[in-house]
Amino acid sequence: LETAIARLHDEGRYRTFIDIERRNGHFPHAVRTCPDGSQQNITVWCGNDYLGMGQNPIVLEAMHEAVDAAGAGSGGTRNISGTTVYHKRLEAELADLHGKEAALLFTSAYIANDATLSTLPKLFPGLIIYSDALNHASMIEGVRRNGGAKRIFRHNDVAHLRELMAA
Repeated sequence: LETAIARLHDEGRYRTFIDIERRNGHFPHAVRTCPDGSQQNITVWCGNDYLGMGQNPIVLEAMHEAVDAAGAGSGGTRNISGTTVYHKRLEAELADLHGKEAALLFTSAYIANDATLSTLPKLFPGLIIYSDALNHASMIEGVRRNGGAKRIFRHNDVAHLRELMAA
């Protein structure tokens, strides 16, 4: 283990996390606490809250109402501990917004990609998935786990993709 961790350090791949605190009403700005204890104002553009909805007053009010009524946390995944009325309402609203008969929430885009790509070959026998070698990790994992046929083409190499498709 020590050798593996040392190798990660040597290769510059050892992950560390920065300590940040978001401030309600100041999206996308946050405060970083540095290792020496000093603080630095930063702008966070790489989070999953692309539209700042995590600080939208209507969203916050709905969250407060849900916490006051039901408490915090789901108690487990939906398939084990059940789904909540809040999930169902949001799914119905999203389906309506997009003109669809239904919507399904996932805990993250990573889980959505993984679940979708690992399920597709089971639903469509004979399906071949073509995937860029440098796709997001969630897509790579879903393709890897699906047990179906897959063809991986070199990153952004359209000629290689055409070659694989022609075969």
